[in-house]
Amino acid sequence: MVKIIRVPIETPTLWPHTTTNSYLIGNNEESLLVDAGYDKEVTRKVLEQMLQKYGLAIPKAILLTHSHPDHAPGVRQLIGWSPIVYCHSHEKDAIESAISPVNQIELLRDGDQLTIAGMKLQVIHGPGHTKGQLNLYIPSKQILLAGDNIVAEGTTWIGPPEGNMREYLHTLQRLKQLPLSKIGPGHGDWVEQPYEHIDFVIKRRLLRENQIQKLLREHKKLTASNLTKLIYKDTIHPSIFDVAQRTIEAHLIKLIEEDKVTKQCSEYFIVD
Repeated sequence: MVKIIRVPIETPTLWPHTTTNSYLIGNNEESLLVDAGYDKEVTRKVLEQMLQKYGLAIPKAILLTHSHPDHAPGVRQLIGWSPIVYCHSHEKDAIESAISPVNQIELLRDGDQLTIAGMKLQVIHGPGHTKGQLNLYIPSKQILLAGDNIVAEGTTWIGPPEGNMREYLHTLQRLKQLPLSKIGPGHGDWVEQPYEHIDFVIKRRLLRENQIQKLLREHKKLTASNLTKLIYKDTIHPSIFDVAQRTIEAHLIKLIEEDKVTKQCSEYFIVD
């Protein structure tokens, strides 16, 4: 029997989350690890405990959804496994840097399939959070491992230069077409109401877009920093102000591409 185990590992990730999810897929003969957290000893210890608890084989392959420091560098703690590391070509350079000296990297593309312990897994290239973000879909279980395209609490941040709001919304619409029983997010508990959660994220992003346009009409011109302060009004933790602003900038880039907003120096205006 193939098991799919969510493994939350303590990481200094973005508030309100305190852990990053890794996932183990397999049985006592073969298994795959999805994401590896920070380069900290706790990563190896927790994963070894879970492998023993569930009777899983040591993974000989690790799929990294993207290169961010709370998802990739933990591979360094797992050198003893001699793993093959899978990623998308757009993440290759950053991941090589993040996991060095591990250098056995193989590239995956949208539509590729992996088979682990007899179970077929479908690779989905879901850009938005990063250019090369990978998601993993398990058709027989209707389970999606979404990386940071979905987080259990709130919404993920999307910001330049890696993030792209237009691509992110397209990815969410695409993921919504999959038959889904639940989603394994990059952070937080299993999402048991997948379609409602995806709709919540889409609605939040479109609401923010409308809010930006309304504020620009009211104030005539605003910087991204001022927009962020007006939108959040001290309701977010100071540690995430920067990523909140970068998400606002991603919205602004999308609006500029759609000829709804223009930029002069550091200030943004509504296009009449």
